[in-house]
Amino acid sequence: MKTLRASLLRLLLALSISFSIWAFVSFSENPEETITFPDMTLQVVGLGEGLVVVDSNGLPSQIFPNIDVTLRTDRRQLATLRQVDVRVVANLSELGPGEHVVPLNVEATRSNISINVAPDGVEPSAVTVRLEQLSTQSVPIRVEIRGNLPFSFERGEPRVSFGGESLSLVRVSGPQSRVLRVSEVRALVNIEQLRATYVAPLDLTPFDATGQAVEGVRLEPATVTVQVPINPVVGLKLVPIEPLIQGLPGPGYSVRSVMVTPPLIALAGSSGPLDTVDLLRTVPLDLAGSQQTISVNLPVVFPEGTSPREGEPATVTVIVEIIAIDQLFQAQLPAQIQLIGLSPGLLFTLNPTLLNVTVAGSSNALAELAQNPLRALVDVTGLGEGFYSLQPQVQLPAGVSLVSTLPTVDLLLRTPSTPTPLPSPEDEAQPTPEATTTAETTPTPEPTGTIQPTTTP
Repeated sequence: MKTLRASLLRLLLALSISFSIWAFVSFSENPEETITFPDMTLQVVGLGEGLVVVDSNGLPSQIFPNIDVTLRTDRRQLATLRQVDVRVVANLSELGPGEHVVPLNVEATRSNISINVAPDGVEPSAVTVRLEQLSTQSVPIRVEIRGNLPFSFERGEPRVSFGGESLSLVRVSGPQSRVLRVSEVRALVNIEQLRATYVAPLDLTPFDATGQAVEGVRLEPATVTVQVPINPVVGLKLVPIEPLIQGLPGPGYSVRSVMVTPPLIALAGSSGPLDTVDLLRTVPLDLAGSQQTISVNLPVVFPEGTSPREGEPATVTVIVEIIAIDQLFQAQLPAQIQLIGLSPGLLFTLNPTLLNVTVAGSSNALAELAQNPLRALVDVTGLGEGFYSLQPQVQLPAGVSLVSTLPTVDLLLRTPSTPTPLPSPEDEAQPTPEATTTAETTPTPEPTGTIQPTTTP
């Protein structure tokens, strides 16, 4: 029994010594190192439905401090690790209204890497987030009229409309504390010395009970048409022209402005019919599905008992300016790296061969961009054999921009006659990264596994 126990103890001692030697050799050949990624952008996830992130004043805000992240990794992985391989996340799941201190987590964006955050490696390690309930209410519209009319003219009661329908209330939505402050919305009209009925699209402004404007809320609709009848007591009547617009522009587009030339027509007729006419309309103009500005001549519809004064036109030119909705979104798309200007007879090795590019643009621009592969071009014009670290350039269409700077690309240029350096024992033990593509060591017309460079950008 004692002999068996002594044998087991000697076996355990031998295993311990062997493991210690293996760990020492492994750490000596591939030691652990640290790397710091400064000023990383914080990503907020898990925001509950019906909640909004606000600042200390209750205004909607997504502004957070930049984060410094320090990671521990071995020397082999450090050679391929880039800032885009990790992200900093604040998870707001299961958080309700109120102020919260949310810890920050560091996550890998690639499945083939492992990360280890150093002690105190996230600075700051937490952020304060204030959440507020979204709310909606309806408030009345008040038309504020300023200015004086010329002698022998008078004004009637103002009328507010949207889409041809009368409107008296507007929906206000946003953070609850902001929405509850709004008591009315106002439209400001200046009729100083006008001699014809006032008709114009006006932006609405929310106000509280003390007369102070309220920020951080959204109005539906935000712009309305205000009409203030202005009539002469005697004589002819100048009447504004309002085009009758029907239908909506195509998805992702909106009407920016509507212009009428001429804006006024002198209307003749007996006093009875003239008294009932505050404006003239054109025949309908249908915008259904339109994606560009429309310019068209439209006949004016004259009420019974009235007619244009001699010399006045019976048609007007209507220009409807249609623009793409300028709302920016972000998307992450892959970009294949390609060389331009490569000298004949040179072979090359790239690392990496594919970049994840974060771009911003309108929904239509990003949807169109996603249909065509991105190219990250590296200009090697005039470069000979050697190692280089070069900055790629991504070709983006109008309306799309880069959100962050692209990382550099490591490049090895060599001739077929130049032997490839033999790998060291350390290199043999290191797995080849998937993102690296190496040219053949023997010159062939199209080396297998080599990304062919383009000759033009």
